[in-house]
Amino acid sequence: MITGEYLVLEGALSLAVPTIPGHEMTVEPGMKSGTLSWESYYEDECWFEGSFSLPGLEIIKARDPKTASYLQSLLQEANKLNPEVVEENESLNIVTKLGFRPDWGLGSSSSLINNIASFFKIDPFDLFFNTQKGSAYDIACANSDSPIFYRLEDRIPQFDNINFTPPFKDKLAFVYSGKKQDSEASVHQFLGQNGFYEYEKGSISGISREIQKAQSLHDFNELLNEHEEIMARVLNLPKVKEASFPDFPGSVKSLGAWGGDFLLASSEIGIEEIKAYFSAVELDVVFRWEELVLDIKF
Repeated sequence: MITGEYLVLEGALSLAVPTIPGHEMTVEPGMKSGTLSWESYYEDECWFEGSFSLPGLEIIKARDPKTASYLQSLLQEANKLNPEVVEENESLNIVTKLGFRPDWGLGSSSSLINNIASFFKIDPFDLFFNTQKGSAYDIACANSDSPIFYRLEDRIPQFDNINFTPPFKDKLAFVYSGKKQDSEASVHQFLGQNGFYEYEKGSISGISREIQKAQSLHDFNELLNEHEEIMARVLNLPKVKEASFPDFPGSVKSLGAWGGDFLLASSEIGIEEIKAYFSAVELDVVFRWEELVLDIKF
């Protein structure tokens, strides 16, 4: 998300873009009665596998207990919302395939929630809010094939598809920071601040609208910098450019949970020089706009 997760929880308007790499899930009858088997792949590597009892969805065995516990919480809540799916199946075999590395923070959890909700024939927002603490903007992205404006009003998601293809996208890059942020923990920490952000919400909403309309890289960067100033003040944390890339000739903006996952780098030097700059500081996962963003016009 370009315009920040935290104040969206307070009702600010955000601009978010869905990614091209996706998350597939296939469901077939299983081989062992009373068992749901689960396998998760990235490329040809199985990075998680486990099994759960049916109908109770208790963990039988798992390669990674933490991932298994998280998955169990989603499955059990989905089963509460619609128990007929489990009741109608004696055994299940579920396989997921990520189009991106699990540690990149590109929405593996939100796309998983969306896929589970689809299988259970339930509202993905219900499943999200019953199990998570975030704004659910990424659930909206998982169901969209174009950029969106997103707002959370009284815990009710509101979102609209928009056209957003910056004319200067050849000067934008998405850079993996080398660390995955725990979004749930970040949101929990923010909610514990008990702040009142009416002025900041209005400012962020205005920035979101202006970012969509920006026709020059200069104006775009000014808006990114203004957003970083606001969020640094709200979170009492340093801006990512000042902390880590003070000599970068352009703007660097945190995306999603502050300080982790991907960064948006924006500069007149262009994509190849942007790649060279971050390669010099050992950040080699850099995507062009068109490699990562699904920006189909409607």
